[in-house]
Amino acid sequence: MDLYHNFWSRRDPRTLGWGGIADARLVFPLLVGYVYFVKYAGPRWMKDRKPYELKSAILAYNALTVIANAYFVVRMVDLSFVSGEYSLFCQGINYHSPTATDMAILNLGWWYGFVRVADLLDTVFFVLRKKYSQITHLHVLHHFLVVFSAWFYVNFGGDGQPVLGACVNASVHVVMYSYYFFAALGPSVRKYLWWKRYLTELQIMQFVVLLIHMAITLFHDCGYPRPLALLALSQGFLGLGLFINFYVRSYLQLNRLNANNGKDVKVK
Repeated sequence: MDLYHNFWSRRDPRTLGWGGIADARLVFPLLVGYVYFVKYAGPRWMKDRKPYELKSAILAYNALTVIANAYFVVRMVDLSFVSGEYSLFCQGINYHSPTATDMAILNLGWWYGFVRVADLLDTVFFVLRKKYSQITHLHVLHHFLVVFSAWFYVNFGGDGQPVLGACVNASVHVVMYSYYFFAALGPSVRKYLWWKRYLTELQIMQFVVLLIHMAITLFHDCGYPRPLALLALSQGFLGLGLFINFYVRSYLQLNRLNANNGKDVKVK
């Protein structure tokens, strides 16, 4: 009980009483339901059904996701760094006497949390189209942790040092969902999407940059809570490891296998 009370005693008073993405009674059942549906209930329900044709829905979804992420980046950068109220190097959190800018950033982050919840539709579309090979452990874990993190940071400190990371991440999503949009147009466009591999490289670079940026708070005291920094770093290292593993298996090992197959053909 002491651990429980100690945990909740660190709650951000500025967002106390906020609902939606800040409400564990909504977020946790949603995440449990998400995993259950995409791993068990969904595939079982689709077993004797034909894959759904969802091209129009997917195009609209990808386009709206690009717009939402682009708006978030522009608005957040304007509120924080362009305004001159935020430091790119190290930025703390003002829990007890927040400025109007602090509250505007928190409010924007709260709304953006719903965009990350909408990202769960990625997996739902895979289920409805019977693209089960796309529903990897990395894919499901990534979406699960993103929504969980949105809930956590809204409740315990959604501004400060992670703001730069959120802007970088949203920028990466603009690129990713632009790719998905064009890929969904069909085979006539896909031949121009040779840069798919570089999306994963971009995500890996993102984690490296954000880990370095967050590590600054461990050596330079700017008022950002160390427990939040350690949590962010642990999540960052986990994400980096997962994406590197995916990259090695999907590209490096595959290229090596193709090269070996080519040599075998020449020998024959």
